[in-house]
Amino acid sequence: MPLLRPLPRRLLASWSAVAALLLALSVATPALGAPQSAGPAPAEQQPARAGRPHGKPVAARSSDGAERGARAARRDGAKNAKKTKAAERQGKTRAAKRDEAFRSKRGGTAADADERRPLSKGAPNRGRLTGAVRLRSSRHVKVREGARAWGLPVLVNALRRAAFQVAKKHGDSALLVGDLSARTGGALDGHNSHQTGRDADVGFYVVSSKGRTLRTDRFVAFDDKGNAIGLPGARFDDKRNWALVEALLQDRQVEVRYLFVTDALKARLLAYAAKKRVPAELRARAAAAMMSPRGADPHNDHFHIRIACPASMRGACVEESVPRPACAAGKAKKAPGAAAPEDGGAAAPAADDIYL
Repeated sequence: MPLLRPLPRRLLASWSAVAALLLALSVATPALGAPQSAGPAPAEQQPARAGRPHGKPVAARSSDGAERGARAARRDGAKNAKKTKAAERQGKTRAAKRDEAFRSKRGGTAADADERRPLSKGAPNRGRLTGAVRLRSSRHVKVREGARAWGLPVLVNALRRAAFQVAKKHGDSALLVGDLSARTGGALDGHNSHQTGRDADVGFYVVSSKGRTLRTDRFVAFDDKGNAIGLPGARFDDKRNWALVEALLQDRQVEVRYLFVTDALKARLLAYAAKKRVPAELRARAAAAMMSPRGADPHNDHFHIRIACPASMRGACVEESVPRPACAAGKAKKAPGAAAPEDGGAAAPAADDIYL
């Protein structure tokens, strides 16, 4: 028995050591072998999402956002444009209603708008004008200071075109323009006609003795030989003045009925045209249009241009001037008129039958 007692104590001591060792191992094992806590993996270890290249999701999202923003901006712009147009339409409608109400208070109606339509009413020396436009100075047109430069649009545009054609053909040219009509027509100081927007006074082109173009701010008169009166050394510019006549007569948008000028200057222009071999038909038209009515100013310092009544104004527009009492009395003493033309058409008025 005494031999067995020490054995349990030694065994007990051994098992205690083993137990302590096992306990130490059980405490240390979770810290050493436990898996790491769940968390976001490093960017280089995260698998790329299906359908997107590795490393490009951010750029793709930015591009999509920019495109959506651009589409939204376009939609907003279109909406704003529609709103602006709608506001403009409403504003015009309100303005038209205000104008109509204003005309009604004044006793007028919408028919008053006809007063803005271009119309030559009556005869050149006894009439009125509506819808006139003003001729203004430009590169090839110089309106004389103080001129009453209102006329039918067809006349104003014809003067601009003719002046341009002269400058295009001969260069360094500006047509000096005097009176056309008052804004609403009617009597005009210094003129018997110019009442219906179909008449215009234009100065002659002038050159120096050496053939250089002279620009003046007043009409220059010429004698029968083409020498300037009151402007030594200046002469009548044959080529540019003929070019003006030619441009006016060949304008398909207007019918020039008369070019009032002295007989001597008329003969000079026709002689120049013949020298330049201008077609006979055009020379005949020029000869018929250029004339010097009896009892009128000599027209030795300007052309007096008169266009025919536009077709749209026939009925309201009277082609010829009304004879003045003295002229009518003188005409009554004349013998019966000449024979009618062979084609049965209306005879062109002779110079003695034209009144300004």
